[in-house]
Amino acid sequence: MSKIEFRTDKDILYISLEGRIDASNAADVEKDINEIRKANEGLHTVLDADNLEYISSAGLRIMLRLRKEEKGLAIINVSPEVYGVFEMTGFTEMMTVEKTYPRINVDNCEFIAKGANGAVYRYDDETIVKQYFNRDALPEIMQERENSRRAFVLGVNTAIPYGIVRIGEGYGSLTELLNATSVTKLIRANTEDLSQSVAYYIDTIKEVHALEAEEGDLPDFKKWVLEWVDFLASYLDEAHADKMRALIEGIPDSNNIIHGDYHTNNVMVQNGEPILIDMDTLAVGHPILELGSMFNAFVGFGELNKSGVEDFFGFPIEVAHSFWRLSLARYLGTDDEAAIIEAENKAKVIGYMRLLRRCLRRDADEVTIKHYRKKLTEALDKVDSLEF
Repeated sequence: MSKIEFRTDKDILYISLEGRIDASNAADVEKDINEIRKANEGLHTVLDADNLEYISSAGLRIMLRLRKEEKGLAIINVSPEVYGVFEMTGFTEMMTVEKTYPRINVDNCEFIAKGANGAVYRYDDETIVKQYFNRDALPEIMQERENSRRAFVLGVNTAIPYGIVRIGEGYGSLTELLNATSVTKLIRANTEDLSQSVAYYIDTIKEVHALEAEEGDLPDFKKWVLEWVDFLASYLDEAHADKMRALIEGIPDSNNIIHGDYHTNNVMVQNGEPILIDMDTLAVGHPILELGSMFNAFVGFGELNKSGVEDFFGFPIEVAHSFWRLSLARYLGTDDEAAIIEAENKAKVIGYMRLLRRCLRRDADEVTIKHYRKKLTEALDKVDSLEF
């Protein structure tokens, strides 16, 4: 066995095992592992067995001693052969031992969409795959699967991921969607008539917003936004910071479901039926919190980078703007321009808060930060309430 490698991610220490662990090298392996753990004291240890070919009883005794020192010890990416050893000896009953996942390649797959946490591809006629950007995305994948399950039970027409795969150094999740196409692709196919795409997009989210989750069953999006308030307060003058806080605190508490990252890449159409995907940001809250993110997708993000919208959706920014206004009108159920502008101004408060926070956290250039700070203060000046 070659020298053990390791890496850290947040509060987790990943130690990679490879080759064979037997009586000939067990003592050295244990010594290396303990030295690494001592140098990274306080981190939760996860042993990555992706390249481990064999483990003898001497190696198992190492795992047993580690397990006594650290109750939460976990071993991941265990091959079927090595997993059989752990299972036969009872290790799978005393600690977390996760089998390795099948490997796939998405290099030649049709690209569907990219979001904040990953990119979605069509893997074959029956399946789409989401490749997560975070190489240690297993907790995210498990959470998204649970969110999808909850949403499905509550009545959301969503596709539930059924399998986990390895893609390169990271992970992906498989979802069965027979010959489905995204609303984004439908828009690209007919930019002159957006009516059907708007109907798919808005009718789907209105059905979601009409559903209620049990108290505490899903995260409260308003609490997240209040954290944005705390973060952004020092970047605004006192009057605008106080008004921002008052507006967010004044949003009625709600257990209605919101998607949290709702754009046309996340709505697939299968046999004329829209299906919602990418459920990692599922939460509860007032619909204005959703409209703010929707505004960003089609307008806010492209204000200083028009090509970014076309790169993301594959259609011009002018189409994105038209789609947003038509969508907002359908959501409100009115063509009254004054009512649409009023609701848009409320959505802008949430949208620009999110964009300014994003720019500040990513150390954006001063021109971008100044632009979104100005847009946020202007939006704050135009509203007295975020209810609609």
